[in-house]
Amino acid sequence: MNKELDEIFKDVKALQLRGATSVAKTVIDAIIKGQDKIITESSNKIDFILKMKEIAKKLAWAQPTETMAQNILGFIIFELQDPEVKNINDCKKIFKEKTNELKNIIEKNEKEFTRNGLELMKSLIKKSRSLNILTHCHSSGVRSILKLANNNVDFRIFNTETRPVFLGRTTAQKMVDSGIDVTMIIDSAAPFVVSNKSGPKFSIDMVLLGSDAVTLNGAAINKIGSYGISLSAFHEKIPLYIVVSLLKIKKGVYNILDIPIEIRSCNEVWADAPKGLDIVNFAFDIIPSEFITGFITEFGILKPEEVKDAVAKNYPRLL
Repeated sequence: MNKELDEIFKDVKALQLRGATSVAKTVIDAIIKGQDKIITESSNKIDFILKMKEIAKKLAWAQPTETMAQNILGFIIFELQDPEVKNINDCKKIFKEKTNELKNIIEKNEKEFTRNGLELMKSLIKKSRSLNILTHCHSSGVRSILKLANNNVDFRIFNTETRPVFLGRTTAQKMVDSGIDVTMIIDSAAPFVVSNKSGPKFSIDMVLLGSDAVTLNGAAINKIGSYGISLSAFHEKIPLYIVVSLLKIKKGVYNILDIPIEIRSCNEVWADAPKGLDIVNFAFDIIPSEFITGFITEFGILKPEEVKDAVAKNYPRLL
């Protein structure tokens, strides 16, 4: 990879790029910028595809759970392998067409699920008080819905700090900048705040989360801490919705346990920890399908059991 692509890889790996959609857009832009160098160094179509695969694999798997970036690069390479694409010039043409098409799809999908999320929030409006929503970590999809809803729905946000790298601070800052009423809580308080044991000050009406990956049977992977939050919501019968484009489907995967959970450096948790102390720093965890009320997608609000059919209809290559 060239220097610029290598820097983007490092940023994705170090979580400097936040949100799966942001990562996918950045990866697409990166390979667009790098294509001229790849073309110059390639002697034929096969050579071009091999070099593109090498770059795509490194960028897309810098974060193993970032399935949107993986799927999008898979779509591009699939199109390049078409027998009708015969030479380098054909590769260049198809590459340009498909990258532009996919960027437009990402933007269109975001607009669609944002509108769907707004309509859902309207349906849950409380007459006597603001709608209380808890969110976790940082999701550009969740943020888009809340920003659009700010002038249409009376709501209040509770968000987590999201240790150990405090991604929740990004969410909180952007909420404040948008004039949204937001209260931050510590991570370990989140399941308690969701529960009815936390008192009337909180009274959470909905949990709204993003997701990095979704299985075909409607389970999801999100930032560590999501399992406890979703378990509490399930126990309290509080609706939990996942904001996600179905481009985040993990191709061919039904069993959530087949998706590897990244374990990051213990230095993120305690840089100068005592010698002999083991630290396990899970980056993500699982939200079982039975905990999920629905997915807010570009194709409407889907129940977990409806995900596979929606994928079959709209993104059949992900089955």
